[in-house]
Amino acid sequence: MKQLPLWLKYMLSVLAITMALSFIAGEAARSFERQYLSDRMDNQIRANFSALTAALSSDVLIKNSGALNEKLALMAEHYPDLCYISIITDGGVQIGQWGDKPHDNNPMALNFVNSVTYRDTQVGDMQISMSKKQMMADIEIHVETVRFYTALALLSLGFLIFLLSQKMVFGPLSKINQRLIDIAEQEGRAPQHVNEITRLSKSVDDLEFHIEHLRYREQELEQAREHAVAANLAKSQFIATMSHEIRTPMNAILGAIDILKEEKLPEQCQTLTNMADDAAHLLLNQLNDILDYSKIDVGAIKVEEKEFDVAEMARGVISMFEKSAETKGISLRLDDRLNHHIIAKADEGKLSQVVTNLVGNAIKFTQCGEVELMLSHHFPQGLRIHVRDSGIGVDPEYQKIIFEPFTQKDATFSRTYGGVGMGLAISKRLVELMGGDIQLESHVGLGSEFTVVLPCELHYPEEYVPNPHSRTAFKSDTGAAILLVEDNAANQLIARTMLERAGFRVTTANNGKEAISAIEKEEFALVLMDLQMPEMDGFTACETIRALNEHGRTLPILAMTANVTEKDREKCKEVGMDDFLAKPVNKRKMIDVIESWTGKKHISFNA
Repeated sequence: MKQLPLWLKYMLSVLAITMALSFIAGEAARSFERQYLSDRMDNQIRANFSALTAALSSDVLIKNSGALNEKLALMAEHYPDLCYISIITDGGVQIGQWGDKPHDNNPMALNFVNSVTYRDTQVGDMQISMSKKQMMADIEIHVETVRFYTALALLSLGFLIFLLSQKMVFGPLSKINQRLIDIAEQEGRAPQHVNEITRLSKSVDDLEFHIEHLRYREQELEQAREHAVAANLAKSQFIATMSHEIRTPMNAILGAIDILKEEKLPEQCQTLTNMADDAAHLLLNQLNDILDYSKIDVGAIKVEEKEFDVAEMARGVISMFEKSAETKGISLRLDDRLNHHIIAKADEGKLSQVVTNLVGNAIKFTQCGEVELMLSHHFPQGLRIHVRDSGIGVDPEYQKIIFEPFTQKDATFSRTYGGVGMGLAISKRLVELMGGDIQLESHVGLGSEFTVVLPCELHYPEEYVPNPHSRTAFKSDTGAAILLVEDNAANQLIARTMLERAGFRVTTANNGKEAISAIEKEEFALVLMDLQMPEMDGFTACETIRALNEHGRTLPILAMTANVTEKDREKCKEVGMDDFLAKPVNKRKMIDVIESWTGKKHISFNA
């Protein structure tokens, strides 16, 4: 019995209870009905014969036996169950009689006496005996019928209760039980031969254990998350520190190379200088790639949408690689299928960086043939960019991981191509950040084609005016006085040499305190301010200068630092700096920025 399914045990229990209740209800109904019908029958017969005695009272009064016997015989014909009837005067004389009188102790006989009255005066008695056999048989049939329908109603009710319980309780319970059995089999555990309630109870215990275990795991995960956040912060701080420490000497190296390239050197020295310049820029690009990926990884890069000419952006990228493509004998061309000057609304800087990475990668892995950059529409609205090359191609198994960071096709010591494997990873993350997609189609030995699809707004300009190239200033005509605040001796020497050769008058300060002293003594057209310095850093120095005097309030202050994070840029704006030059500083850019601020005043500072 214990091994039977719960629904079957429930059905058998309902059936047994229903049958027992049916028997008890039937017996109660039969007893009640028998007694009720018997009493009602007696009362009905007595009432009928009371009416008859009234009709016979005149004959009894005159003692007309002949008439009484005829009427009694007629009564017997109408009452089949009538056994005996006798009429006796008040003096005890029988004046009418029909049938045989039964025994007084006969259980199937109904005996009673009715008084015969005439005008409220008793003139005699009528003794009546009737057989109850047929009446009791009719009552028994009626009682059994009531009992049958009562039992049928109870059984139907029990069946309906079972169906409802099966649908609302036992059906779902069986499904849950089956799922628990399936889970046990999937986990390799033999399901226990227990009933559903026991299995559910055990499962609730298991669930309580797992919930407690999950709470413990959540605590562990929360601790791990906190450790991960701390580690990520430490990583970001480490990368920022390393960036600063690497950019500081790189500024001196690139600056020294720029100065040397302007000198008249022997041909062999010029070759070595160019090689050093290429190697330094390669190192700088790799450093920038690592920093960019770190910014993307921590969500520190934001998309800044603005309108720009797509073809002009593409031509700028092509011009960057024309010399390197010419050196390798590669045909580098732009296929503009936009057919008109198209203005796009997107992040020009990030899109330019993606296209630059793809074109540079194509030239890097192409020894001969061509590299093509193609622009086209992506319907219904968007931009499609193809970068196709005839290079070495990519193996199919490698195509799955080529967009992963720090991944290279050949990472051995004998590899042919250098790099840290960050360009494609950064490109993919940047494209996805802008809501686009990047795909690769490649065949080994035939080349590769990268396709960038970028959803963005495109429209024709109302009036196209090409952006004039900004003039590159190599020589200042103003001879403006510049205060150079720099604690690193090598960087100070490089920057001073570049500025003085460009025609500026340069005063140097080794920290913020010296810069404040110099400004108190002399007026300058502009300040180039490093940020990390001993005694007083650039941020504090800038805030002090702004509150120093009227000259300090309006003096343009440009940050020139190896701190290149967005947080550093924002802080520079907060303390009142006007522009930001990231080290290593390109000479042309530095002179252009200085020229753009020469003669201007700082007006946004709110003291």
